[in-house]
Amino acid sequence: MCVLFAFVLLLQNLGLMAAADKLILSILMFRHGDRSATRDIPNDIYTAADSWPQGPGQLSKLGAENHLRTGRFFRGRYTDPSSPAYLGLDPDFKRAEVNVRSTDMDRTLMSAESFLSGFFPVRAGSNQTSPLNVWQPVAVHTVPNAVEYMLLGVPYPCRALFEESHRETVMNNAEFLSFMRNKTATTKKIVEVCGWDDTPDFLATFSVIKSTYDTLFCEKSHNFTLKKEFVETHLFDLVKPYADLGWQHFNIMTDQEKALSGGVLLRELKTRVRAAIERTDEYKLIIFSAHDGTLASILTCLGVYDGVQTPYATVLAVEVWEREEGGHVIKLIRHHKDEDLISY
Repeated sequence: MCVLFAFVLLLQNLGLMAAADKLILSILMFRHGDRSATRDIPNDIYTAADSWPQGPGQLSKLGAENHLRTGRFFRGRYTDPSSPAYLGLDPDFKRAEVNVRSTDMDRTLMSAESFLSGFFPVRAGSNQTSPLNVWQPVAVHTVPNAVEYMLLGVPYPCRALFEESHRETVMNNAEFLSFMRNKTATTKKIVEVCGWDDTPDFLATFSVIKSTYDTLFCEKSHNFTLKKEFVETHLFDLVKPYADLGWQHFNIMTDQEKALSGGVLLRELKTRVRAAIERTDEYKLIIFSAHDGTLASILTCLGVYDGVQTPYATVLAVEVWEREEGGHVIKLIRHHKDEDLISY
C-alpha cells in the first residue's frame, strides 16, 4: 500500500499552475466505446450472438466514432502549439514518444485504434498516391488476458482471492443487506420475469440482476424494441438501482482488495511519472485502453471514485507538468465527450 499512498500524496500536493508551466508527460486511461451486450437474459427475445452484427461484447460503429472524436480532442490539446497543454509531440507517430497498450479484447483494441486514428490523422500535403494517405498505422501492444496483471482490474491469478475477500466485505455490509431485504419482492419479480435461476445466495442474484441492466441498457441504446413483458413490468427501472449499488461497492473495498484490483496499475503510473520527472524515459504520451472496472479501480485507489459507472469512452489523464520556477505538478483530469474537463 506504500505505492498507493505515495502516489495519492503526489496528486494531493498540486499547488497552483503558472501559465509558463510545461507539460512533459500525459498518461491516458480510457474505457472502450459503445459496445453490444455481453450476456443474454434467459427470457429475452434477443441473444447477443444473433442480434448484434459482430456478436457479444463487440465495439459498435458508434463506439468507434466515440473514440475517433476523443482522439481528435486530445490531438488538439496536446499537439497544437497554441494550446496551454502542448506536449511537443511530432504530428506523425513516433514510437519513441508514444506507447499504447490495450487489454486483449476486440472492443478495447479497436477503441485504441479508433482513438489513434483521431489523434494521428494523415496530414494535409501527405503523398496522395500512397495507399496510406488516409491512415497512419500505430502500434498497439497487448498481452493475453491470462497474464494481464494491470488493465483488467483484478488479474486472473488473483481473482479467487479477491472474490472470496470481496464477497465477505459485501455480505457484511449493512447497506447491501438492507437493500436486498427491502427489495425481496422486487428481486423475486425480476428473477421470474427474466428467467434467472432462483437462489438463496444474495450476491449471486444481485450479480445476475446487474448484468440484466447492462443488457437492457445496450438494447435501449441501440433502439431495440424491448420484449413486451419487459416493458409492461418496467424491468429497466427495476434493475437500475441494483446496478447503481454495484458500482458503489468499489468504495467499500478493503485495502487488500484495492491493492488486488488497482495496485499494479497504480505502481505503473508512479513508475512512469517518476521516469518523466527524472528524464529517464523519452515517452511523452502513454495510452491504456481498458474498461469501466479499470477506471473505477484506479480512482478508488486514489480515493476519488464517485461510485458511478464511467460512461463509454471516458478518459482519465494523469498529466505531469514542469513548473517554471522549478519542481513538478501532477494533474488528474477526466474527459467525456463534449463535457468540460473535470479536475480532481
